[in-house]
Amino acid sequence: MHIADWIVLSIYIGAIVAIGVWANRRQTDTEAYFVGNRNVRWWAAGISIIATSFSAASILGVPGYAYSDDMWYLQYQLGDFLAAGLVAALFIPFFHRVRGLTTAYEYLEVRFDLKTRLLGSSLFALTVLLRAGTLLFGAALLFSAVVPTDVIPGLSGVEEAVVFFGIIAIIYTVMGGISAVIWTDVIQFAIMSIGIIGAMAVVVFSTPGGWQTAFFEADVLGKVDIVHLDEPFAPTGLLTSIFGYGLLALSLFGTNQQPVQRYMTVKNPREAQGALLMGVGAGAIGVTLSLLLGVFLFIFYQRFPELMPADLTPDQIMPHFVNTQVPPVLTGALVAAVFAAAMSSLDSALNSLAAALTVDFLTRFRPQTEEASRLLFAKAVVITAGFVGIGVGIYSSRTEEPLIDLILTFMGYFAGGLLGLFILGMLTRRANGTGAFAGAIVGTLVVLMMTENDFGLPRMYEWLDIEPVPFIWSTAIGLVVTLFVGYVLSLPGQRVPSERLDETTLGWTVA
Repeated sequence: MHIADWIVLSIYIGAIVAIGVWANRRQTDTEAYFVGNRNVRWWAAGISIIATSFSAASILGVPGYAYSDDMWYLQYQLGDFLAAGLVAALFIPFFHRVRGLTTAYEYLEVRFDLKTRLLGSSLFALTVLLRAGTLLFGAALLFSAVVPTDVIPGLSGVEEAVVFFGIIAIIYTVMGGISAVIWTDVIQFAIMSIGIIGAMAVVVFSTPGGWQTAFFEADVLGKVDIVHLDEPFAPTGLLTSIFGYGLLALSLFGTNQQPVQRYMTVKNPREAQGALLMGVGAGAIGVTLSLLLGVFLFIFYQRFPELMPADLTPDQIMPHFVNTQVPPVLTGALVAAVFAAAMSSLDSALNSLAAALTVDFLTRFRPQTEEASRLLFAKAVVITAGFVGIGVGIYSSRTEEPLIDLILTFMGYFAGGLLGLFILGMLTRRANGTGAFAGAIVGTLVVLMMTENDFGLPRMYEWLDIEPVPFIWSTAIGLVVTLFVGYVLSLPGQRVPSERLDETTLGWTVA
C-alpha cells in the first residue's frame, strides 16, 4: 500500500481504539458493560444490528456471488424482512416484558426452567465461537492481498492477518463494552458503505461508457437477474430464500444474543422495533450495492480479461481488483472498510458472548459475586473467546468453502434448535422444560448428522441413502425436529403453572 493508504488505515484504527478508551471510563458495572444502562439511541442500535450481520464476508462474498452468477442473493432480503417483521411483533415485546432482562436466554428460564436457559445460552456460545473466526478470515483475505506479510513462522499471510485483526478487536472490545461496540459499529457501517460505493465508482469509470453501458451489458448477460423460479429448493431458489434462509434470519434476529442485546439497550419496545426494522432496511441497501459491485467487476474483467489471473476464486476477485486497480487513499479506505466489517461483527460477538456467560452462568449460580468481579470475568471471556476466534479463523482460511457459505453453515448448525426453544415457549402452553430441552438437543444432533461437517458424528444421510441436507436448509430441519420432539415429550410430563404461562406465552397459543 501507498503511504497515504497507511495513513487512512491508521486514522481509522486509532479512532476505534480511542472510542474504546472513551467508553471504558463509563464501564463501572455489568449493566453499563452489557446494555449501556439501557439508554442507547435507537438509530445507533439499529445500525449496530445490521453492521453486526454485514460482515467482511458480505463485502467479499456477496460480490463474489454476483460475479460468478447473478443477483439471486438479493432474494434473501425477503427472508430478512419477513423475519424482522415477526421478531418485531412477537419476540421484542416478550423480551421487554421480562424486567431487567440482559440476555435472551433469561426468558427461557422464566418460561421453562434453568436447564433450558443454560442450553439456549450454550447453543448461542457455540455459534459465536464458530462464526467469529470466519469473520476474521474475510477481512484477512483482502488485507493479505494488499499487504503481504511474513512475520509469524508457520502462518500464511492470510493467517497472520487473522491474528492481527483479532488482537485489535479484543483490545477495544474488552475496554469499552457495548457502548464502544455500538458506536464503533455506526462508524464502521458508514466506512463500509463509502468503501463499497467508492469501489463501484472505480470499476464503472474504468470502463468505457460509464454507468449506463455497464447496466446495459449486465442486463444482456443476465447478471442482474434476481428471482429464480426454476429450482425453488436450490440455494438460489425463491422458496429457499423465504423459508430456508428466512428461518435462519428469524433465529438470528429473535434468539441470537447479539441483536437481542441491542433491543435491551434502548428505552422501550417501540424503539427496539424501530431499531430492528431500520437495521434490516439499511442491510438491504448494503447487499444491493455489494451485488452491483460484483456485477460491475464481472463487466470490467470481461473487457480486460488479461488483467484477471486464472486461478482466483470469487472471494478473491475484489482483493485482486483493489490491489491492482484502485488508486492510493481509496485503497486504504477499502482496506479500512473490510477491516470495519470484520470488527463490527467480531466486537459484537465477543461482547454478547461475555454477556451470556456472565449473566446466564456466573451471576445465575453466584449472585453474590461483586460487580467488579463480574466485570473482570466478562473481560476475561472477551479475551479468551477472541483467541479462540483467531484459531477458528485460521482453520477457516484453510478450507475451500466460499465465505458466505461458511458463515451461514456455522450459524445453521445450532439455529434451528435455538429457535425451536423460543417458539415452543411463546406459541404453546403445553410444552415444558424437559420436553423443550430434549427437543432442542435432538434437533441439533439431527442437523449435525444430516449435514456434511467435521464433528465426527454418525452420518444419518448415509443411513437413509440420501444426499446431505444443503446448509441453507439446516435451520428448517432443526426447527421442525425440535418442535415435534419437544411438544410430544412434553405431553406426558408435568404442566407448567398457568401463572407463569400468562406472562410468557401469547393469548392464542396452542394448548
